[in-house]
Amino acid sequence: MKPTCNLAAPIGWISLLLLIGPALANPELSHEVAVKHEQSTSYSITSQMAQTMADVAVRAAREKGFTIVVSIVDNHGNLKLFHRMDNTSSGSIQVSQLKASTSAQFPVSTKALAERSAGLAGNPYGSIPGFLLLEGGLPIINKNGMHIGGIGISGATPELDGQFAQAAIDALAEK
Repeated sequence: MKPTCNLAAPIGWISLLLLIGPALANPELSHEVAVKHEQSTSYSITSQMAQTMADVAVRAAREKGFTIVVSIVDNHGNLKLFHRMDNTSSGSIQVSQLKASTSAQFPVSTKALAERSAGLAGNPYGSIPGFLLLEGGLPIINKNGMHIGGIGISGATPELDGQFAQAAIDALAEK
């Protein structure tokens, strides 16, 4: 058997060095390159995106006189941001995380999944461990149409949770 040589990894590193080499010599340029790279190839939710979304959701809840919990996860269901407003029930912690996780696993709202499941014999989605079929969870889709995470809101009514989550998604689309 003849040994093979995999050049993909060295070529990838060389390409990366050619791309960022000039930036390494200039720290200001390095930051610009990193930001441009993140914006053009963002396949997951960034901390800045998550913070913007949480801020908008909290503002929307305050305007309606509610306190909420905001959970934002990446497309693998890993927690990216968690925010619990003062005086929000502790039960809302797990509810918001389950809503976010559910929408991170499927690129559809928790409300739509609940409606779909209710229309099928035996409510099959309702029996999946770790899923929550209650309005307030939305998928996060980037500008390229790629599913990059989920947001879950809890603390108000399910309908208002959904509205606050939608406000957060809309704010992300404006950027």
